[in-house]
Amino acid sequence: MSKLIIYTVSAKPSNKISNTPLATSLDDVYFDFEANNTKSLSSIYNKAIDHYTKNGYNYIVFVHDDVHINCKDLYQRIEKYLNKYTVFGLAGNTQITIKKPVLWHLMTERHNLRGCVAHGTPNNYYYTTFGPMVSRALLIDGVMIGINLQKLPENVRFDENCPARFHFYDLIFSMECALNKVPVGIADIPIIHESPGLKEYTEEWNKGQEYFLNKYIKFTNKTLTV
Repeated sequence: MSKLIIYTVSAKPSNKISNTPLATSLDDVYFDFEANNTKSLSSIYNKAIDHYTKNGYNYIVFVHDDVHINCKDLYQRIEKYLNKYTVFGLAGNTQITIKKPVLWHLMTERHNLRGCVAHGTPNNYYYTTFGPMVSRALLIDGVMIGINLQKLPENVRFDENCPARFHFYDLIFSMECALNKVPVGIADIPIIHESPGLKEYTEEWNKGQEYFLNKYIKFTNKTLTV
């Protein structure tokens, strides 16, 4: 049987990680976590990729700790989508023009969006349907990122130099996958995300945006597609 690890990062103390929405929804799936976190997601994700690759794992799935996973066949779905794609997300797009604001759903037209995510709580939630499921994608949202560790090239990693610790990790990783011809897709895995998403453009977010634009300056105002 293939070896799978679910990995989450939490700012909460380790003795409270079991109370997170993710932990309470994963009754029969083993997961690992980084608690009391202040480091960038990119540095933690890279460390986890290297660790679990060296230890013979086939798949790793990074997911936010405020996510409820409502999927009885979770393992089977993860395996299916990571055999179809090397990397998957739950929402994303198929075409972008790099420009401000650097948000995956605003750098493209509505018909290029893909995926579906529910927001709220198990007792009160609504669906945000972006577009078709199970599709190739260019950029993906970071709420859940699945990776086939045996197929991911060694030169494709999250960017630890980005000054925004909790933003742009997903978009830069997606861009690196696209530039290195790593197949990225959208998976059909039902979740409920308690966070509504980005609320404001903080100073850290703005620094991350400038970093992204400078990193991919040669693609600015050019149309990229998958």
